[in-house]
Amino acid sequence: MAGSGARPVQIELDRARELRIRWEDGEVSVYPLSLLRRGCPCAACRAEREATTGTRLPTVPPPEVQRKMSVAEGVELVGHYALRITWQDGHAAGIYDYAFLRSLPGGDQSPTCPSCRGPGERRAGPKRTEQ
Repeated sequence: MAGSGARPVQIELDRARELRIRWEDGEVSVYPLSLLRRGCPCAACRAEREATTGTRLPTVPPPEVQRKMSVAEGVELVGHYALRITWQDGHAAGIYDYAFLRSLPGGDQSPTCPSCRGPGERRAGPKRTEQ
């Protein structure tokens, strides 16, 4: 795997399911939107995650709210280092820098992993392929 400094050359958004990024080093990462939303790096989401860590009964939004939270309206470049996702519920404060995206679970998965869907693609977490 090349360094985490690689930049995207192609970005595809399936608004209800996943974000697919082809990196300049040839790797393709596929991120489930639910994973990206749960890991939103904005200050408000980080504070909410920290506040619920260790609690016995974390607050869970109603199902209709959860669905809107995991549907993306769009994605845009932020300078030369990150992406911003606008979510259906209006949230757009998270800036997903490329190093963060490349470090998400599954990034170093072997293409021959038994849990893979295909060469380098994982079922859970971001799926990567060499192309």
